[in-house]
Amino acid sequence: MKKIILFALFALGVTFSSNAQKLGYGFQLGGNISGIREQPEQLYLGTKFGFQLGGFVDYYIAEKIYTKANLIFIRKGARNEATALGLNIYTDINPMYLQLPIVIGYSFNLNKDINFDISFGGYLSLGIAGRSKSEISGNGTNDRNVSVNYFDETNDAELVYLGNNNRFDSGLRFGAGINVNKLLFISLDYDLGLKNIYNDKNINTYYAKENYTIGLTLGYRFQY
Repeated sequence: MKKIILFALFALGVTFSSNAQKLGYGFQLGGNISGIREQPEQLYLGTKFGFQLGGFVDYYIAEKIYTKANLIFIRKGARNEATALGLNIYTDINPMYLQLPIVIGYSFNLNKDINFDISFGGYLSLGIAGRSKSEISGNGTNDRNVSVNYFDETNDAELVYLGNNNRFDSGLRFGAGINVNKLLFISLDYDLGLKNIYNDKNINTYYAKENYTIGLTLGYRFQY
């Protein structure tokens, strides 16, 4: 069902773009707060700050309806700091993706120059780099400081939840923003991962990870 929904969203975006009346392109950059949902929790991860930058092409099908395709480089991840049994435990996860969101949006006129936009769509991501870091300190006996590739496989029982992640991710995107004369814009987007990014063949019980990200982006749109 998830794959069908995503396919329908992307197909609809392509169909709308073929009938576009106004075409534009531009660049965008911003920051984000990201996290990873675990089922069940093993690393007890919290959110962390990341960044995103890239470009986009959009198509105004009508005066207020548009479809938009982005290609962005984005750093996601999660982190955790805790103290237990006299030990200081620190986990920092930093996957980086090349991400393709496609959305359909509607623009409300606030006045003749400023519009409020809402949008909905989906995204596909390809993991291109990233590391997971684990530090334990406190008594000297169980201390460790290790870093593993986020996408590499490992059977090490102490590192199994830090690596073994799939490079491909997909999910839904919800957005809202303000644009000025369809040129300068600021947008707030929420990406909800629907795909289990964990390669669960490395453990004997069920375990799943899903990404989520809230991003704030500033961009500029050029018109053809």
